[in-house]
Amino acid sequence: MNDYQPYFRAFLLHTGADPEQASNTEYTLWISRKWQEWRELNGLDRGAKVTEEQRKRFETWLFEAVQEGQLEMQF
Repeated sequence: MNDYQPYFRAFLLHTGADPEQASNTEYTLWISRKWQEWRELNGLDRGAKVTEEQRKRFETWLFEAVQEGQLEMQF
């Protein structure tokens, strides 16, 4: 699991998707929606440039938003 990029790991944790079968389209749509959700929660419009600090906060938020019981992946 640690071999995957953090955003993709979050996608797998949130959706329960099989990493071998997850499509790029599913991931792209999911991460775009998560970015939009986070931007709205933080008062940023779609065109706002995200700083490195904000990107790190987004990544932390992705993992904090994982529901109880989803932190363990079973393959």
